[in-house]
Amino acid sequence: MRELFVVADESTDSLWVLRALDGEKFCISREDLVPPAAPTLTTVEDTSVNSGSGEDDENLEVAEAEPVEEARNEERGGPNLTLCTPEPENPETKSSPVERTPAEPDPLFATPLSLRPKDIQARIRAGASTEELAEEMGVAISRVEPYAHPVLLERAQVAEVAKQSHPVRADGPAPDTLYEVLALSFSSRGHALSEATWDAVRNVGEPWVVRLTWQAGLQEHSAEWSFHRTMGSAPTTEPRDAVAADLIDPSFAQPVRSLSAVAVNYEQDAPAAPAEQGQQMHHAQPDLFAEGDVLHIPEEHVKPKKRRRKAVTPHWEDVLLGVRTNTKRPKK
Repeated sequence: MRELFVVADESTDSLWVLRALDGEKFCISREDLVPPAAPTLTTVEDTSVNSGSGEDDENLEVAEAEPVEEARNEERGGPNLTLCTPEPENPETKSSPVERTPAEPDPLFATPLSLRPKDIQARIRAGASTEELAEEMGVAISRVEPYAHPVLLERAQVAEVAKQSHPVRADGPAPDTLYEVLALSFSSRGHALSEATWDAVRNVGEPWVVRLTWQAGLQEHSAEWSFHRTMGSAPTTEPRDAVAADLIDPSFAQPVRSLSAVAVNYEQDAPAAPAEQGQQMHHAQPDLFAEGDVLHIPEEHVKPKKRRRKAVTPHWEDVLLGVRTNTKRPKK
């Protein structure tokens, strides 16, 4: 058996439109669904007890048999259902369906990638970001992330391994790891290594470069080491710049060399030179002497230098008696 539902919007006065669960529609006449009327019995006066009684009984049996046969037919086959597609009563009044054009695709998702996946991963491994590559190719960032994600994990893994490497100094590899040396160096300078950022990049055909960046005041500093891994020995890191060499130097008292910007205000007038000031003062003084007069400057008398006093030798009587010799000269 199939369950049918009435579609009231498409039904008419003479037809019922029924719909199945799978969307198939059927049409059935309203008259077929009207229940049959109950049989009515009419009483006939018995004018004669004996005459005509047989014919009346036959008519009554025929009248009762017709509704019974109709009920049996309905039980056997039921109403006749015909598959139909009802047409609209007034096709002119109903509006025609609006033609819809497909939406234009977003160029960020429709534009093909200008770089191959291999080239994208090489750029990411060299230090480029997904935002830079997406902007360069004119595509969405989500289209670059599937290729960049495994490379970013590789860079993070190399940076973690480099922390356990041994920095190479002038006398050879240090016994401590790079992380331990930098932790002591940062603490001696008043910084925290936990606030620094580790990263590793690699260009094609070159070794990995470990990069450490940290913030000191309003300036951002960075240091780089070359990371080397060999079979049978511990990995090592060699400094690539002066800042990296200073950080692994045993003399931690030496600060990291850095330059600070100095603001210069060019709007203020520079002070006049001493020669110009002397000329201005010279012109400001009045001319006290006329031409032809000679000004004689008296010579300064150099005071003679004081002579050093000679050592006075005490007499032997003074030494014997313990008398102190008077070294002061009498005043004139």
